Amino acid sequence: MITCHVCKKKIENDNVHGLYYKNKPYCVECFCSTIKPNEVDKHFAYLKFQEIVGRIPTRAEWTQCEKLIKESDWNWQKIELMLEYVYVIEQVDFESDRGVIGLLPYYELKAKKFYKMLDDVYESLEEDIVDEVVTVYVKQLEKPRKKVELKSIDDLIDWDDEEEWQE
Repeated sequence: MITCHVCKKKIENDNVHGLYYKNKPYCVECFCSTIKPNEVDKHFAYLKFQEIVGRIPTRAEWTQCEKLIKESDWNWQKIELMLEYVYVIEQVDFESDRGVIGLLPYYELKAKKFYKMLDDVYESLEEDIVDEVVTVYVKQLEKPRKKVELKSIDDLIDWDDEEEWQE
């Protein structure tokens, strides 16, 4: 548990409810409201990189990210989505000679198609779902009762056998 630097609320340090930014603990609400939006997006891209790759980005990888943003229409959220698409959806292996960030632009068109399809699916689900109450009446089945078979004591004992009686 950590205590938020701004609101002093106790929260989990799990990058969902609470996180550290520049060595200060924040709850997500305070972090998003007190830090510049671009810095918030940059920090979440940094966390996404760590989550997917399993380590912090190198200086070269981070410079590549910043170069993508300056030289194209990319932003930090797009870098997050591309990391997710390339390394989680497409399951491309990490290879040190290719780098992690250098591959992202090559998958941009496929990722756009994938996320467009995903948005379409979510929209279609929202339209088709109708909450309707259905009442089902079930008649309980009765189990047939077993008939008890009565046997005569005469069938069980052989009365003619005297040896059986003498014991």
